[in-house]
Amino acid sequence: MQNNVISYKAVILFLIIFMLSIGLLRGNDFNIMDFSNPYKYDWYDETGRIEFRDSLLVATQLLDDYEQVKQSPLSNALKTAVLPGWGHFSVNSYTKGQIFLGSQLVLLGTSIYFYEKSMIHYRKYKSATQIDEIEEHYENAILPYRQSNLLLGLLAVVWGYTIYDAIVETNQYNANRWNELTQSESNQSLIITPTGVSLRF
Repeated sequence: MQNNVISYKAVILFLIIFMLSIGLLRGNDFNIMDFSNPYKYDWYDETGRIEFRDSLLVATQLLDDYEQVKQSPLSNALKTAVLPGWGHFSVNSYTKGQIFLGSQLVLLGTSIYFYEKSMIHYRKYKSATQIDEIEEHYENAILPYRQSNLLLGLLAVVWGYTIYDAIVETNQYNANRWNELTQSESNQSLIITPTGVSLRF
């Protein structure tokens, strides 16, 4: 029994020494006076605490409203990757969306046109039996094939830029929605909170 009491005392003493040593190693990271200071938020009286609570409620409501209207840049980037312009349409950037969609459709259509033109000459080249016809059709197939590949590469560049721009436009859209919400809140002259009604002049 006495051995058990001694072992408990030893464990408690070890824990106390361990906690003190950790406190010494950490230095002055934690100041109990700063932690318990009731005036660190300028709450010198009940009115200050109520005003802080009301402003916190307004800020929380603003954030809730913002969460309802904001859009995800990643989601709009994925939309744009699937269908160019979709992400722009989601954030009401209709002109840019139409330009990006139209330009990529033109590039894709033109690339297909030159590819088909190249394939026509290539099929003639494959079926030709005379040397001069073989060379003529081969030469006629090369240029439109290169043009098709060039346009396809340009399409890939425009597609990538469209995705990037959809992210930029979404961030701008979110910033505008936040500015509108904060402006609307600051223009309110009558504010109703759980603690009462206040009137701004």
